[in-house]
This record gives sequence, structure tokens and C-alpha cells, in this order.
Amino acid sequence: MTATREIWMLFATFVLLVLFSCFFIWPNYRGAEQATNDAQELELRIKQLELRQVEVEKMHSDLVAMEKKVIQEYKRVPSVPDTAEIVKHLSLEVDGQNVRDQSFTAGSTSAKPTQQNSFDIQPLAVTMHADFESIFSVIQNVESMNRLVRISSVRMSRNESEADETAPVLEAAIGLHAMYDVQEGN
Repeated sequence: MTATREIWMLFATFVLLVLFSCFFIWPNYRGAEQATNDAQELELRIKQLELRQVEVEKMHSDLVAMEKKVIQEYKRVPSVPDTAEIVKHLSLEVDGQNVRDQSFTAGSTSAKPTQQNSFDIQPLAVTMHADFESIFSVIQNVESMNRLVRISSVRMSRNESEADETAPVLEAAIGLHAMYDVQEGN
């Protein structure tokens, strides 16, 4: 091989190397750099999504806990007084021994609430001739109702002639306010 031919071959190899670099290596290098940047951005997004997923799961567990708390602690306020439901829930069996007499009296409902954004009230009175446990069970039944009923007064008395008995029959009057919201039904 001659020297000029070697120079031309060396020059051609150099040109091929430059062309190969320009058309294959350099674009692939730029593409790899862009792919690396995209991969880092996607990894960052995945981390953010994982953090958000943890936040959503925490919020969901908080929501479930709040719903349980509402069910356990808060009372519903119906749109009608529904006095019959209250009487049914609070009625005890008159057996002549523990409960001698029990009666319910419903007062007149207020036409409009006394304050804006307050509830209407259905007053009720429960009068009883019974032992203390029976009277106390009525009070506990009021507290365990799933609707909002407030005990407004409790009055108990006994006959002096029964003062020596171990479980005297008491006369009790329990005042109740059953809350309802007419606007709830609208």
C-alpha cells in the first residue's frame, strides 16, 4: 500500500468516525440524557404519588373514625316530634310491684323556635309511681335514645308512711324536651 492510499484510508476512517459520531453516538447520547432526566422526573412523581396515597389513606381512616364517633356520640334530630316513638321507647311494664303507674303527657309544641337556627321543642312529662331502679331506668333510656331528647327536670318524692320500707315506691315526674327540626324535612 502506498502512503497516499493510507492517508486516504485514514482520512476516510476519520470521516466515517465523525459521521458515525454525529449521526448515531451523539443523538443516542442526547436521547439517553433526556431519558435519564425523564426517569428522574417520573421517580419524583412516583414518590409524590406514594406520599399522597399515604395522605389519602390517613384521611380515609380519619373519616371512618369520625363517622363512628358521629354514630356513637351524636343524636339525630328528626323533622317531626314523633311523640309515639318516645313513649314506646320509655314505657315500662306496669307490674304493680316495681312500677305501679306510669303516664305520659305531651305539651304543646312551640310554633317557632325561640332563636334563629335552633330546634323546635316538644315538651313531655313522664309521671311514675315506681321504685328508684325503674325511675332511673327511664332516665337511662332517655340518654340511650338515638335522637336528641333533653331531660329538663326530675322531681322525686315519697310518702312518709313508706319511709321505713327498704325499697319504697317513689312518685316521680320527669320533664323532657324532644328536639325536632321542621326545616330538616323541607
